[in-house]
Amino acid sequence: MVDCYLTTYYNHKTIFGNRKLIADAIIDNPQNYHIYEGLSTLTNISRYDLPDPETYRDFFRLNSLYEFQQLSATCTYFRGCPITRLDVAIAYDLPELVGKYKKMVESATPQGMPKS
Repeated sequence: MVDCYLTTYYNHKTIFGNRKLIADAIIDNPQNYHIYEGLSTLTNISRYDLPDPETYRDFFRLNSLYEFQQLSATCTYFRGCPITRLDVAIAYDLPELVGKYKKMVESATPQGMPKS
């Protein structure tokens, strides 16, 4: 979500513009920049799954928006993007580990013993 705010900031930032004014406009009026609507169309999350804009407003009052690094800046040519690796881990690796754990528990439980 922070990356959506950052992308919007970088899309509206100009060379001679005041970065604080631009950041404040985005933080105070995220609906004018379609931040929540854009995010809900890109991924399969609901608008109601996300924290309220006030939560992000408070967060960005403590931590300046323009001081964050975009997620794309963390990508490297050889190692790829950390966010992609995290998505793969959540979508594939974690369910596989849970399945292996369940099989191990089932094989370790004696046949006469009830499962807890």
